[in-house]
Amino acid sequence: MRNGSVTLLSLEPWDEVRRRNQHLAAELLRQGLVDRLTFVEPAAFGRGRREVIEGITVLRPRLLLPRRVGGLRLGAWRLRRLLRDSDVVWVNDAPLGAHCIRPGRTVYDVTDDWRAASQPARLRRRLVRAEDRLTARARVVVCSGVLAQRWAQRYGVTPVIVRNGTPPQLPGPPVRLPGPGPHVGYVGTLHTDRLDLALVAALAGAPGIGTVHLVGPSSLTPAEVDQLPGVVRHGAVAAEAVPSWLGAFDVLLCPHRITEFTLSLDAIKAYEYLASGRPVVATPTSGFQDLGETPGVWVTGAAEFCAAVATALRSPGPFHRTVPEWSERAREFAAVLGELPDPT
Repeated sequence: MRNGSVTLLSLEPWDEVRRRNQHLAAELLRQGLVDRLTFVEPAAFGRGRREVIEGITVLRPRLLLPRRVGGLRLGAWRLRRLLRDSDVVWVNDAPLGAHCIRPGRTVYDVTDDWRAASQPARLRRRLVRAEDRLTARARVVVCSGVLAQRWAQRYGVTPVIVRNGTPPQLPGPPVRLPGPGPHVGYVGTLHTDRLDLALVAALAGAPGIGTVHLVGPSSLTPAEVDQLPGVVRHGAVAAEAVPSWLGAFDVLLCPHRITEFTLSLDAIKAYEYLASGRPVVATPTSGFQDLGETPGVWVTGAAEFCAAVATALRSPGPFHRTVPEWSERAREFAAVLGELPDPT
């Protein structure tokens, strides 16, 4: 399918952080792989509509009922006309997408194995039911080899793998960082499903490390923040500013917990870290587990993590690495859309 209309049902809003959906959507339009795309944000109490890029309209539906009392079905009903006019329904929000399937015209893009994340049992059951239906009736795309293996085990299908990537690196001057050097930093979502808080705290107290920085949108509770004395949190930053933040750190960190959830991730930060040329120390998860032979990347468990950071500080680089860009990934994703039958 080329030059058609696509409606994307997104788990997350269109904002400055830029996630997989936004990167792929922007490249699909920039390269002329689709004519127009409607990006449907999660429903909220105030509806909205805006154009963010020529050809991409962001729609925020009005939330009329909570999901637990029929809000999903009602939301899908209200989207029916929009979906009828679309050549492809691109689903990232599985519980909503399960009510919006157009047979032969739906793609389920599985970014993370959310059923392995911490959540109430009722939400997990709802997600599993939705993924059961989507896998039976939609084209499935995943972003990591681990997810592909899990889909094969769960459903006996072979999904298409379209991994993540990085935008062209256009770094400005490195950000000026507070605190004493050397500076080591993590750029990504701050959430206990991902971050090993005990490891971050240990790193902040390790000799030879000046300041530990965490950059990104935070879901940490006040009690969890209290576990990180001396760690500087900077909040979310615009995607365009990420290269300048990466270039400011002496060592880039990915101190993720090793769980069924994080093993499913193909972390965008892995690509952005590699493209920066900076030294990287990561636990063996979130896509970093496959990078142990990459120049300037130390992949290690929690017990050796602080020692690996000390080694990385003595190996400043820069390290030259070839990293796939989103432009390439968008063409791979467009090829999946092209395999769908022509709309009738």
